[in-house]
Amino acid sequence: MDLQTLLRLTQITGKQVLDMGIINREYLVTKLSYENRDKLVVFKVDGILEDTILFSNIVTSRRDIQLLLGAKTLEEAYVKLLKAVNSPQVLETVEFNEYFIEVDLDLNKLPFLKYYKEDGALYLTSSVYIACYEYICNASFHRTMQLSKDRAVLRIVPRHLHYIISKYSEQQKDTPVALVLGLTPLQELAAAMSPPLGVFEVSVGAALTGNNKIVKTPYYNIPVPVEASIIVEGVISRTETALEGPFTDILMLVDAVREQPVFIAKHLYISRKTPRVVHAIVPGLWEHQLLMGFPREAQIYVETKRVVPCVSAVRLTEGGSTWLHAVISVSEKCSYSDAKLAALATIAAHPSIKHIIIVDDDVNVDDPLMVEWAIATRCRGGEDIFIIPNIRGSTLDPRSSDGVGDKVVVMAIKPRNEPASKYRRAKVLY
Repeated sequence: MDLQTLLRLTQITGKQVLDMGIINREYLVTKLSYENRDKLVVFKVDGILEDTILFSNIVTSRRDIQLLLGAKTLEEAYVKLLKAVNSPQVLETVEFNEYFIEVDLDLNKLPFLKYYKEDGALYLTSSVYIACYEYICNASFHRTMQLSKDRAVLRIVPRHLHYIISKYSEQQKDTPVALVLGLTPLQELAAAMSPPLGVFEVSVGAALTGNNKIVKTPYYNIPVPVEASIIVEGVISRTETALEGPFTDILMLVDAVREQPVFIAKHLYISRKTPRVVHAIVPGLWEHQLLMGFPREAQIYVETKRVVPCVSAVRLTEGGSTWLHAVISVSEKCSYSDAKLAALATIAAHPSIKHIIIVDDDVNVDDPLMVEWAIATRCRGGEDIFIIPNIRGSTLDPRSSDGVGDKVVVMAIKPRNEPASKYRRAKVLY
């Protein structure tokens, strides 16, 4: 993505641009992003590729995503996102050399940053790895820690990239990949999703952006969106590993040090469109939360609404890092048993969920004070709190044991067998 495209997207979201000039690689981007949530933060760091600009805070609210999707309502944004998964775009391959040029390989020229003092090294946080095995291709985010001029180590969890690596390893082969930086926000959103194996996230992103053009990398034939700023062709080693971490995760906790596979870089390409821009996603802040959480929120809304039509709204809360906590509102016509079923549908749609609060739709799901008020006035602990012990959840939850923990459902709705007036909140008149 180039600067002109970024500024055009910024106009869509209505954000002001805060140009900070050249800043230090360590910590300052975190402070600037945290203090300027409603602004696009643009900056440079010394020593990286020429004509490359970094940015943060392009997506800091659901409204930003809604506007970028061209949706009139949040519910329409959910549907558009999942429709793209079900109807991915057919990709059109164009000539690689028309869009990219090769430069001398040196990972030191990439914008590795250190975000927190707890982090173990400099990192890329918007690095999307694209890999294919036979007819299956996958694009997904993996944080990347720099090791040397031609090596880095990335965090891989047991999902689709892990599956592709296992297939190559069975043949005693390293896994060819493209490390990609500078995708558009909607392509990044697609890469943050977890569609079924065989649904290519780049095709999903093409359905969202309307741009279905890709290039194939010269040596490994990896499909990459033409709007990418930087491509590094290389392999994920089947034998070489290195210690990765510590690193601040989405919960603002420090993830452990692990032995992880090493990425061996072979070729470096840069976009012909300049100035190139690269996303600096601050770990644990709103962009990290929304890129991970918004697709899951969309899935929860569609699934709960299908099972329980009286569901009104769904939110993965910021206090739960848009991952572990959900607030679900239902209409007053919704029976207690149906409202309870909505909680179970939420778990099925997003198994990582930990705590679910069900409220009536007279409670604003975006107002944590109102949600707490509903718990205080409409929930009776002995009757309205349900615990499902020892069930699969999130490995990010520090209170889990290898991802196994408890799920809690809090029913904070008006009792259906009592007068509704008893639980009606008085309104302030202006």
